[in-house]
Amino acid sequence: MHPSPIKRNGLADQVIERVRALVAKGTYRVGDRLPPEGELCVLFGVGRSTIREAMRVLANRGMVDVRHGEGTFVAARALRESLEERLDGAALADIYEARLFLELPLAELAAQRRDSRDIAAMRASLKKRAQAIRAGDVARYTEADFAFHLAVARAAKSPALREVYASFVQIVQPLMVAAVTPDYVQTENDPLHAALCEAIAKGNVAETRRLVRSHLKKSLKDVGAGLST
Repeated sequence: MHPSPIKRNGLADQVIERVRALVAKGTYRVGDRLPPEGELCVLFGVGRSTIREAMRVLANRGMVDVRHGEGTFVAARALRESLEERLDGAALADIYEARLFLELPLAELAAQRRDSRDIAAMRASLKKRAQAIRAGDVARYTEADFAFHLAVARAAKSPALREVYASFVQIVQPLMVAAVTPDYVQTENDPLHAALCEAIAKGNVAETRRLVRSHLKKSLKDVGAGLST
């Protein structure tokens, strides 16, 4: 890694952006320790006070974890920030492809590990979703829809995978909400969500897999059509 010295204006802000870029590129991953202060000064061509100010801001944002006597480590928040940068401007088809590879293993695990509370949470979200459809309420519809998928993610009992999915949802949700129209909501009669809930409840992994694929394929087609009109 050979970053060039940065310009002498807004030094701390520029260091912050450089660190974020290095995380986005995968040079540093969550849990990695950043180089010592002296090395960072050389890498970025700035003084110790600038590095300290940048690390203080990054720590306040939750992007680094400063452990006295150990060093400064990349925190989970930095992963979310870099993921947001990578997804910015991504094509809808790419986002749905990412959803498939996140939601499919979560749903399969949910079919194997769910408990009665998980199923109750899914059904409650579906009930709210149905009410929003009848009212043609886009905001309530999208909120209930994401709540259902997050309930499935929790049922998987895989904290690491669930957190990655939750971060992904937070980033792409505004795009998905923008793609949904009142007309789309009012004509929504897709039985796949209810069928998926029941497949998970019964522990039917094969049917769960089929329904997830069918749901995302149909959603991409329907939402994509709405965006192109």
